[in-house]
Amino acid sequence: MHKHEALDMYKISISLFLLGVFIISGCASKGSGRPDWIYGNSSKYPPAKYLSGKGQDKYQAVARDRARADLAKVFEVRIQEQSEDSTRANSQTRDGKTSLKLEASASRNISTRTDQIISGIEIAETWQDRASKQFHVLAVLDRMKAGNILRDNINRLDDVTSQAIRRARQSDNLLRKIGLAHTALQAQLEREIYNRQLKIVDYSGRGLSSPYNLATIASDRDALLKRLSIRTRISVDPIGGLDNILKAAISAAGFTPVSDGKAGYILNAKLTLNESRDKQGWYWQRGTLEISLIQAAGQQVQGSKRWNIKESSQDRAISKKRVRDRVDKILKTELRKTIISFGSTESP
Repeated sequence: MHKHEALDMYKISISLFLLGVFIISGCASKGSGRPDWIYGNSSKYPPAKYLSGKGQDKYQAVARDRARADLAKVFEVRIQEQSEDSTRANSQTRDGKTSLKLEASASRNISTRTDQIISGIEIAETWQDRASKQFHVLAVLDRMKAGNILRDNINRLDDVTSQAIRRARQSDNLLRKIGLAHTALQAQLEREIYNRQLKIVDYSGRGLSSPYNLATIASDRDALLKRLSIRTRISVDPIGGLDNILKAAISAAGFTPVSDGKAGYILNAKLTLNESRDKQGWYWQRGTLEISLIQAAGQQVQGSKRWNIKESSQDRAISKKRVRDRVDKILKTELRKTIISFGSTESP
């Protein structure tokens, strides 16, 4: 074989070799090299140390968002509305035993308090399937870091509870006692939410036991509410029946309505309305409902609250009835937390 022929054969062999490598590489990019976490757990981020979420989409940014959301949804079942009184504790006594029924309406308001945890989510890995062009994203949350944040919040709330109980016992002002007892209760309700989250984050599923009994704190708060005796006083009532509405709301809120001079507090209510009729024949009732809580002994105003009223109807009587219904709803849903707030100068 001539020298040139040998060189040509060598070039052909090299070309065939490179072609084979190219074919093998092309196949691998479409299927092989798939990370272990695509269809299972990640060896690099094991479940014992990390919570994880996965996302998939043709757009990488969307896949990343889906991965974060997939991880964050683990906490969604623990998120409850944290408004002043949206989370309520009702103590129920049956057969001499007191139990606590927690009622909460679903909301994401408390999610602002879990931002510390959610912000700890990291995008750990991203992989693209070149055959489908789909991006796969793995999001992780370090269990230890998240657990430390939750424990700090739980310990903080236990401190709030301890201080509120101590100050309530030292206070001679009943309204102030109620405010502090409510602060302790709200702190423990919030603590319960964090503790449920901790049980998710902690791989062992254990949380932190509370040094306080939630049912007992709720019962103590409710007992203080009953001690608050209130007499009603109506300044202005353009719709009629405001006094009966107010007394019913006082009872529904857990306070004690009285009609004689032995009341510790006076609840003054004033409803002002401006009536107008538009060109379409609609009667409009616009005004304000205002209440003030006054200490009977010293005639000192403990606090006041005002709500705007706006109702309408093509029938004048119905427009006033709607005002009456609106006032009834406001007082029955807002009165308890409003009066409690008069004795609260701080919240957990």
